[in-house]
Amino acid sequence: MPARWSIGLSALAVLLLAAGSPGPVPTVFQFDPDARPLLHQLWQSSLAAKAERVACLAATIEGDTVRISDVLPLDPARSDSLGIAASASLETCGPPRWRGTVHTHVALRDGLRPYSLFSGADRGVMMLWWHRWQVDGVFCLLYSENDVICEIEGPEGAVLFPRSRY
Repeated sequence: MPARWSIGLSALAVLLLAAGSPGPVPTVFQFDPDARPLLHQLWQSSLAAKAERVACLAATIEGDTVRISDVLPLDPARSDSLGIAASASLETCGPPRWRGTVHTHVALRDGLRPYSLFSGADRGVMMLWWHRWQVDGVFCLLYSENDVICEIEGPEGAVLFPRSRY
């Protein structure tokens, strides 16, 4: 599929998934300059450990823009062999300071391609997060040294954003 189509389809997905939500639908995702190095550190830590890493996200949703302003890595000691325990992110990454989570997928499919989508387990944790905190949550997935996919998940449904760089 040509790149111009994938961007158009992504924008359409944002609009369709958020059609029933009240108020303006965010269409822009921004990472503040102070947050970017923290995301790169999270990726490097995950790569070195060859294991998933998770961090809390400080985010604001202002009109059509979601802005990520801070990142708090969670201690990997509170995890099982598959990664950070979901309870750690549910307990730590809630409002008012935190608005969701970011995690890494460093494993490669077929040894070549990154897992660049949220897994079923990821979606389960996202659902638990917004059920617990009763506000829309902001969730991102780092799947390479520079690539990220993010979404808002909440009671009104999901708002998916096009893949981007951090």
